[in-house]
Amino acid sequence: MHGIDTLERLLARTWPGLEQDHLGEWLLRAGHGWTGRANSALAVGDPGLSREEALDRVAAWYAARGLPPRVHVPLPLSGSDAAGEALLAACAALGWAAGPWTWVMTRDVGAGPADRPGPAASGLELEWDDAPGDDWVSLVRGGSLPEHGRAILAAAPAWYLTVRVDGEPVACGRAAPVEGWVVLSAIEVAPGHRRGGLGALTTEALTARGAAAGASRVALQVEVANKGAVALYRKLGYAEHHRYTYCAG
Repeated sequence: MHGIDTLERLLARTWPGLEQDHLGEWLLRAGHGWTGRANSALAVGDPGLSREEALDRVAAWYAARGLPPRVHVPLPLSGSDAAGEALLAACAALGWAAGPWTWVMTRDVGAGPADRPGPAASGLELEWDDAPGDDWVSLVRGGSLPEHGRAILAAAPAWYLTVRVDGEPVACGRAAPVEGWVVLSAIEVAPGHRRGGLGALTTEALTARGAAAGASRVALQVEVANKGAVALYRKLGYAEHHRYTYCAG
């Protein structure tokens, strides 16, 4: 089992900022404000400064890029993490608010349900690409993907899946390989096609693509408040590995 810091560093490689720098072992990422992952300081390891000094440096780095400071703070699912809790307190003292919690969920690639999801509809087609195409983009975040969003996605090797029914794009997802893992993201089902098994089918197809390329473990991130997605991933064999939040100024 990978530790939290190790897994967070692997995840960061699959969704990088367009500009990155290091503050000791912390990773500073900027990408024109699109997504927290690409626009936050990943606070794992030792920044080489006191917490307060490190946060001052973070604030200055993001201010120089016209962005608010944001710190990505991972914590275990339960139990004490003195360093993480102290960092949350230091952020709160600066007035940096903590956002919703997100779970990182993991499983072995072969640990899915015994009865794998089959085609959810007739006329179903799985279309793969190595870059986000227009139909894929139309399904992500309501189709509102800025050009720098495409650049962030393309900054790491990944496969892009568009699921079609009778030629219409109805679901999508992204699978990024990294050191024996495949990291899933951007799993979306069009509103008129939900609750028909396409979410499970897409997730398992992405996992199988990673397994075929040699991955043995799979990870994804999902907001704790997204009860439907969490229930689906648990049904598919995922378990919570750790949690994280963003503290933003």
